[in-house]
Amino acid sequence: MDARESLKRQLIKDRDRIITLVQDMVRIPSENPPGNTTELYAFVADFLQRQGLDYQTVAPVPEWPNLVASFDGGEPGRHLVLNGHLDVFPAGDRSRWSSDPYAAEIRDGKLYGRGVSDMKAGTAASILTYIYLSKIQQHLKGKLTLTAVSDEETGGEWGTKYLLDNVPGTLGDCVINAEPSTPRTIRFGEKGPLWLNVELRTPGGHGAYTHQSQNAIKQGARLIRELESLTQLPFEIPADVEEKIEIARPALDEVLGQGATDIVRAITLNIGVIRGGDKMNMIAADCHIEVDLRCPVGMPSQRLLAEFEQVLSKYDGASYTISGGHDANVCDPNHEMVGILGDNAEAVRGIRPYPAISIGGTDCRLWRERGVPAYVYGPTPYGMGAPDEYVTLDDLLGTVHVHVLSAYDYLMG
Repeated sequence: MDARESLKRQLIKDRDRIITLVQDMVRIPSENPPGNTTELYAFVADFLQRQGLDYQTVAPVPEWPNLVASFDGGEPGRHLVLNGHLDVFPAGDRSRWSSDPYAAEIRDGKLYGRGVSDMKAGTAASILTYIYLSKIQQHLKGKLTLTAVSDEETGGEWGTKYLLDNVPGTLGDCVINAEPSTPRTIRFGEKGPLWLNVELRTPGGHGAYTHQSQNAIKQGARLIRELESLTQLPFEIPADVEEKIEIARPALDEVLGQGATDIVRAITLNIGVIRGGDKMNMIAADCHIEVDLRCPVGMPSQRLLAEFEQVLSKYDGASYTISGGHDANVCDPNHEMVGILGDNAEAVRGIRPYPAISIGGTDCRLWRERGVPAYVYGPTPYGMGAPDEYVTLDDLLGTVHVHVLSAYDYLMG
């Protein structure tokens, strides 16, 4: 029996072991904020140690440790990097969950829990891929590296970005990541966020004397209406990307809801936070607004920022700061890895995924910005960031199988 066939049989045999690993990871809270992932990190590190595997701890922030592990195959070849994150969204109001968000309950073929889709099932797929392939290390070509990071939900400054800037050997020739993508798509790019904190200030005063001062909250309401005009700015999506977006339209709209593809192609505006004023019968002297703009491929964030500044300039006493953002990013949608992932997904799941652009963001952008192709294939994000987040067991197991076999095929190619 060859090594690949042995892998396939072992994956089927280990079904319960794979599910248990994800349950164990979900049961360890690793919410960001606050971002303390030390307990989950210790669990993952111990899991690798029990397999006889070494690893490196990289912790520029002690509460946010990152794990790096690597091995060389028996022959020279290409370098593949596996990437996943340990931090997850906060669980929020637990009374809105049908069960404890950290109980990792299985009901009707679904595994529930905060972070199970984003992305503990996916990170488990990366960890297991590394472990399974380590056992046939001498039969492989090239090099395999595992990166499990603790700062993805808040931008990656102390996670993947820190690794790429400071830890040699984490760049690689290609990256696969198991963030939620749905089994029907392989993400080769993603939109770029532009996050802005706006402050509006006026003299304020007594609520009866509205002739003496502008109201900062009213100004904020007018500003929000005007910012909607930014979503209509003209721009051009590159032809090859446009083609892939349209081919993937039926799959994306079916899984993420009608209109998802239109959002991929559009500039979007979300007002996430607004607060201001001190008392009902006082003229509000301040208004704070947090603006989430998303740039599609073809719309540079600097151009959108310049248009935003033009709108804001109409408001006396207005200022802003940038709290985060980057350009939309893509890599080759026809890369060999897309075909490898697609072939394995079709064989394992019976679903041929389309290359697509992601609405949300992942750490893959940090490799793409450095010229390294990076691809996302993972489960459907049911309830991601909401109560009763879950993955189907079919998605969980399918993601693991596809990643293990695809990593093997790429290294042996």
